[in-house]
Amino acid sequence: AFRALLPAARTSGDRDYLAQLLTQIARAQGLQMKFDDAAKTLDEAESLLTGEMKVARVRLLLERGRVLNSSKRREESVPLFQAAWDLAREARADRFAVDAAHMLGIVESGDKSVEWNRTAIAYAEASSDPKARAWLGSLYNNLGWTYHDRGEYATALDLFRKALAAREAEGKRPE
Repeated sequence: AFRALLPAARTSGDRDYLAQLLTQIARAQGLQMKFDDAAKTLDEAESLLTGEMKVARVRLLLERGRVLNSSKRREESVPLFQAAWDLAREARADRFAVDAAHMLGIVESGDKSVEWNRTAIAYAEASSDPKARAWLGSLYNNLGWTYHDRGEYATALDLFRKALAAREAEGKRPE
């Protein structure tokens, strides 16, 4: 579907839109385990960026980090997610800041993982951006499983209840 948008994006003259579209094509390539293709697509997106394209740069950083993480280069992804977190907050792009903190929660381990998950939750809870707040169900659920795996069942249950409430508030019912 993203590739179908590509010809019009290329002729639109909107470099920001094209760069962001390319990051999403790279994301799909990464999910398909086509890591070299994803890297080339991200290189093209990066070549379009100018200093004022902060959201496009955040998305580029997020997708480069995801490709590295998925290709078993987790340690290399950390600084990219950290940079995405910093730039997204600077740009007031809350949904991407939450995404970056969420990814740091995935790539870090132990207490750092919990800290990043809690940071993502706090940021999403404080945001007025509905797309940032839409992360809450997933964030509560992910952190709940972390506590479950640690044997901290009461904390896990509390987080699972919050996840359910967040999903129900979005109109999503358990299947």
